[in-house]
Amino acid sequence: MVGVMRRNALALLIITLLTVPVLSGRAQGQPAVPFSTGFAAAGGADFAAMRRGGAASVKLLADWSEIEPDRGAFDWKELDAAVAAATRAGLSVTLVLAYMPKWASLATGSELRDPAIWSRQPPKRIADWENFVAKAASRYKGRVKDWQVWTVLSLPIWRGTAREYQALVRATKTQTKTADAGSRVVLATPFGVDLISITRALLEIPESFDAISLSPRGLAPEALLRPLGVLRERLLARTRKAVWIEWDPRAGGERSGWSAQMLKVAAIAKAFNVERVDWAIDPSIGMGALEMISARLGSKVFAGYLTQPKTIALVFGETDAVAVAWSIGGEATLALEGEGMTALNPAGDPRTVSAAGGKSTVTLGGEPLLISGLGASAVAAARETLAASGAPGMPRTQDFGGATEVSAKLGKANVENGLYNMPFRTRRNGAVDVVDVAGSEAVRTVAARDIVFVYFDVDDSFLYYVDGRFDVEVSVEVHGAGGPQQLGYNLLYDSMTGYRFTQWQWVEAKDGWVTYTFRLADAAFADTWGWDFAINAGGNRKEDLTVRSVTVRKISR
Repeated sequence: MVGVMRRNALALLIITLLTVPVLSGRAQGQPAVPFSTGFAAAGGADFAAMRRGGAASVKLLADWSEIEPDRGAFDWKELDAAVAAATRAGLSVTLVLAYMPKWASLATGSELRDPAIWSRQPPKRIADWENFVAKAASRYKGRVKDWQVWTVLSLPIWRGTAREYQALVRATKTQTKTADAGSRVVLATPFGVDLISITRALLEIPESFDAISLSPRGLAPEALLRPLGVLRERLLARTRKAVWIEWDPRAGGERSGWSAQMLKVAAIAKAFNVERVDWAIDPSIGMGALEMISARLGSKVFAGYLTQPKTIALVFGETDAVAVAWSIGGEATLALEGEGMTALNPAGDPRTVSAAGGKSTVTLGGEPLLISGLGASAVAAARETLAASGAPGMPRTQDFGGATEVSAKLGKANVENGLYNMPFRTRRNGAVDVVDVAGSEAVRTVAARDIVFVYFDVDDSFLYYVDGRFDVEVSVEVHGAGGPQQLGYNLLYDSMTGYRFTQWQWVEAKDGWVTYTFRLADAAFADTWGWDFAINAGGNRKEDLTVRSVTVRKISR
């Protein structure tokens, strides 16, 4: 990839998952298309070898800061060579337009000495970006169809506002369409599954992009299920926007588990009609998993899914059907109608399937298994589940949909009733200390070690992508302060306009516990960064905050 060694911004392995729509509101009559694979590459990569290995596409970075380092002085040689070589090899090229030349950026003063700042800011004049895009679109007309605007929108990679980014997208659409009416523009999003940024783009620039690139870095594959369901069934139900995913398995575990992640993500993406999945690993590392995905799933259409306690099985194909199945929350047994089934792990190793009395059972863990030989009854049951329950979601031992509140009592081992803090104790700034105050366990922030947040995730069955359906009350029980106005906190929460802070709450000076309640009228709670809200004690230096319990209520409007 052009510029990749200098920026390491798109060291991605791309899997293009072209499948028929399967959820409610899907387009009808579209044929099933086999998996095709692609790679992101440097300009000197062996594109012919990629093609021989089954690749159909390659993603190249069009780094404006290198192509036009001085105004009007363009150097296309490196990108020309890469595009030409990829095209000769029969690969479809996607260009990612990103990074400002120093002369074009908003940077001033000391910022101009740091390319990590000036190259990642928006341009001073949108006309300069338009000129760059117009020249690129004209130059590669007929060879490039898809144009992604920027890599990802999180700091420090993007240092502009949402409106400044939207201006780049609008300009890109105009210039690429002028050059080629069949071109497509791809919208970048922040890290996480940022439904809020997508909502805003759909409201404000709906005609300016054709595909959405998600970047769920650091999330477990299962965390894609709920947001992809909302995205497909609510946000994109009346549009024809394609969805792409950029997945970095390095952010979610050791190398030994990468193949398992890939199989899960590929199956989820196929189930939700995700057009492309981009893997941020060296192609050779995941080749075994990719070969299994291609050979076993291939062009099979998503039929539906099965859920049993702690397990989910995504089923593909009408005849010679296969399932990708795993458990969430520990070892569990999956029982399926029929006999003669086989199971493989992501490395291709067989796993035991027991058959008796017309049923097959297999023990599942967090590692997914690919189960072949499913009978017609299992496929029919999966189809019925999809029709009755809609998009697949994570299996749960408890459903909080009918509850009026969820809560957590904090300590060494929390008592969590639909409100979860323990998964975030490993975060550097959320690794709170456990303390005993008057015989009661609690947790305490530690400003001296920059541990100033207490993170929480609300169970998705209770609240998810609230979008004005409820007001939300968050009650936080804390220990009294040692003196007046020397200890306080507020909430950092996932709102419908992005993460934002509530007003600061000073803690009363007293030797005892006190509870404060925050009412949120604009909550989103869509797990944008993997959590819904955090207690923020970052403003304290004289005293640390001690928290004993938190309760979240939904208030009907």
